[in-house]
Amino acid sequence: MKIGIDAHFVGLRHGGNEYVFENIIKAMAEKPDAREELYAFSLDSKAEGIFPEDRVTLAPLRRKSVYLQRALEIPALARKLDLDLVHVPFNFLPVGKCRKVIHIHDLAFLHLKDSFTFAERQRMTWMTAFCSRRADHVFTISEFSKRDIMEKYGIPDAKVTVTPLAVDMARFRILSEAEKKTFREKRKLDFPFLLFVGTLQPRKNVMTLLKAFRALIQEGESNVHLALVGRKGWIYEDLFRFIRESGIENRVHHYEDVDAKDLTAFYNSAHALVFPSIFEGFGLPILEAMACGCPVISADASAMPEVYGDAALTFAPMDADGLGDCLRQILGDSALRNDLIQKGFRNGSKFSWAHTAEIIRKVYRSL
Repeated sequence: MKIGIDAHFVGLRHGGNEYVFENIIKAMAEKPDAREELYAFSLDSKAEGIFPEDRVTLAPLRRKSVYLQRALEIPALARKLDLDLVHVPFNFLPVGKCRKVIHIHDLAFLHLKDSFTFAERQRMTWMTAFCSRRADHVFTISEFSKRDIMEKYGIPDAKVTVTPLAVDMARFRILSEAEKKTFREKRKLDFPFLLFVGTLQPRKNVMTLLKAFRALIQEGESNVHLALVGRKGWIYEDLFRFIRESGIENRVHHYEDVDAKDLTAFYNSAHALVFPSIFEGFGLPILEAMACGCPVISADASAMPEVYGDAALTFAPMDADGLGDCLRQILGDSALRNDLIQKGFRNGSKFSWAHTAEIIRKVYRSL
């Protein structure tokens, strides 16, 4: 079987689609199947060196527009290479006779309308409905998203398969005390801190975290700080206004310039990860933190319970008081914290890209 997988921006940026498709291709290449020929669609061959050349052939794309790539270039390459199957993200379905598989992370654009422009929401709503119904198969990243897709688009159970995300265990790992010390000195982190990881945008629910943290400080918690790691997205101004007006500027720190190496060090150095998101198709920072020995406090919404299992303290997403109780527990009970760390290791071991790649391969062969 000749398979083409969309890796158009792999090597250029690190968004959700790039992360998923890069790791799927890598996992398939690590355990090659003689029945397969793998091709990766890559803009200007920027994925060169990321995938093993003897197992993955790059099919170069020349146009930067994803619409032109999927409308013109990918169908042309599929014909030229005589591909049997093409696997692409959810919002564009190439034409052609080969079988087509799409990957839908979640339907956030239907649930969180204020997080998308009207035009973007209309485009995604129409295209996702059209593509999911016309594709030969649909992949998604959680049982929560699968139920959502089936309900919203009337797609049968057999046509939708869950392909869980995973973490790169070589990257997200336990660091030595010397490595953590070097990182803390570089970042001037000479205090214990709670950690948030994610884009500053409404659905990440950072305001609820800030309210719970402010209450903690007002109660007399004199030592702990809060680190917000992630870029500024949209409608984030209220967060910084709240920090200023609450008088906690010296206890809340925002870091945008964080690469993968430093992110691992943040997880290793934090007292706990707090993940208050309202809506997630998966919730990858939960697994990243667990792999680094960082206990997790998470909202019990959407797909997050599938990810954290029995290895997190949980609260209702908009309940700042409930989150505050979790913060007090994790700060005041070292035995609980250590128990969560061990449960996190066990829970994280259930997820791997090798397992996900095998799920995908079975679907490929069935079509």
